Amino acid sequence: MKPKKQIKPAKLKLPKGFSIDKTLNGKYDDQPFFKDKTERANRILKTVGLPKL
Repeated sequence: MKPKKQIKPAKLKLPKGFSIDKTLNGKYDDQPFFKDKTERANRILKTVGLPKL
């Protein structure tokens, strides 16, 4: 089974009305609640992948 292609952030296309706020990058990494949420989200993304637009 082939691994899924990783999407580079520069190539990531978001739906209309959505944007990524770069100032929040890593801001909440040391807080346990957000650490658990990001670990869970990353695990789901690795398993399922991003939806095709």
